[in-house]
Amino acid sequence: MKRIVLALVLLAGCRSAPREGTQVTGAASPRAAVDRLLSAIHDQDLQALGAVWGDKRGAARDIMQRDEYDQRVIIMQCYFSHDQSRILTGPTTKVDTVLFTVELTKGALRATTTAKTLQGPASRWYVLTMDPVPQGLCRR
Repeated sequence: MKRIVLALVLLAGCRSAPREGTQVTGAASPRAAVDRLLSAIHDQDLQALGAVWGDKRGAARDIMQRDEYDQRVIIMQCYFSHDQSRILTGPTTKVDTVLFTVELTKGALRATTTAKTLQGPASRWYVLTMDPVPQGLCRR
């Protein structure tokens, strides 16, 4: 009897735990993907950043090797850290990507970058790349 109860408890625990990669990732539109990425960077939310950064296969957090992923999100978080952001131009469509020009402001520093988005699985949009800003906006 104890074994049956233990088995049911373990089974219930396994069923209630969400599996990695099952949450909806990406965004409904290219603009929403850029907005979500900028918001995640501003809020220092690495999970949210990984859910909207990706490529045609899906979210980077689900398709990249963990070590490489961790290194890249930390660099992105530092490099694109900002107090304010705004989309200056876009969307501009090039082949299968949609581009936006984004202005990032941190204190007295201001930089412009291009965010490239593309559609992934389930018609969700991901930010593929953001061009490096000349001096970066990392805290000094």
